[in-house]
Amino acid sequence: MSGALATEVDGRLEVGGVPYLRPGRDALVGAARAALGAGDPAGAAAVLLRDADDWWDGPLPDEEEARAAGAAGTLREAVRLLRLGRVGDYLVHRWSDPVLLAGLGLLSLGWPAPGTPVLDLACGTGPLLRELALRGQAPLAGADVVLAKLWLARRHVLDDPGVAVAPRLVCLDAAQPWPGALAGPVPARTVVCLDALYFLPDPAGTAARMRAAAGQAGSVLVGGVPNGLLPARGGGARLTPHDLAAMLPGAELYDDADLVRWTVEREAPRVRTPDELGAAVTVSALWRAPGAEPVAAPDLGAPLPGRRLRLNPLYGPDGALRWPSERYERDYADRSPYLPPRLPDEADLAARPEHWARRRVLLDLPERW
Repeated sequence: MSGALATEVDGRLEVGGVPYLRPGRDALVGAARAALGAGDPAGAAAVLLRDADDWWDGPLPDEEEARAAGAAGTLREAVRLLRLGRVGDYLVHRWSDPVLLAGLGLLSLGWPAPGTPVLDLACGTGPLLRELALRGQAPLAGADVVLAKLWLARRHVLDDPGVAVAPRLVCLDAAQPWPGALAGPVPARTVVCLDALYFLPDPAGTAARMRAAAGQAGSVLVGGVPNGLLPARGGGARLTPHDLAAMLPGAELYDDADLVRWTVEREAPRVRTPDELGAAVTVSALWRAPGAEPVAAPDLGAPLPGRRLRLNPLYGPDGALRWPSERYERDYADRSPYLPPRLPDEADLAARPEHWARRRVLLDLPERW
């Protein structure tokens, strides 16, 4: 497989088929076009892969590291070469964290009807898009402001024999107009934003645009919003459950801990009022347009038949659970009770694969994880 190569299509730069539409990056785009003009599409891609979130305060990869990342054989190696640092821990271990499990629970409550377009806003490396695609949902689209994350999605997460129709991916700023191919008028669209609304510019305005993009019969799923009533655990806007309810009028609100239990244990979550969510660490919302109808969803906590399950890499050679960093442990240890402190014995793993897949001891990881 070739590495990351840039091209220019209809006056816009693309890397691996992912259009780069992020505004305010004239110097970066100029440097990439200069590399293309010099006959160096890999160098042009490397220029764009070095771009980062505006809030990122860590080191950026140098050009050679970015080139090497574009040709890396695994997600982990590419994340290391791109110097994604603390963010990389979350990207690499997303498949067992409580944010994704709560997101899967929310998605099952707002499952799209067959053929309904889905837009995953701030999709990162595409774990939710992968879950949708593996279950036959199409058409799918994902957008993120960081091209490197979308490249990781395209090359390492969504390149899977089980993905029949590749999702469309676009690098853009959510504060700018969204391309019609992603958010143009349709009768119904499912719009998802997991663990990101509070980091996006103008969360209230973004929520309004998500509702508009959903059409007359679609839905909006906003997950993993840190509770602004509790001490801050990271950056982004401080949004309370009441704020979320105001942004998505009439939405069902959930405590993410309940959504995790729904995914893992099949314990049905209860819709909460904003006042009932004062102690929730993170909160999710499901908003339905007036014409939307609930759709029966598959069990997103159960492994898909025929998929290869691997041991969760958070478990070391001695079988003990080890967190990738102190920060990650602070964020997720208390919220991950489904992960036992030690691996069960091999006989138990073999006898109860679905049970341990639900508890994220066994994972359906991307092939090039």
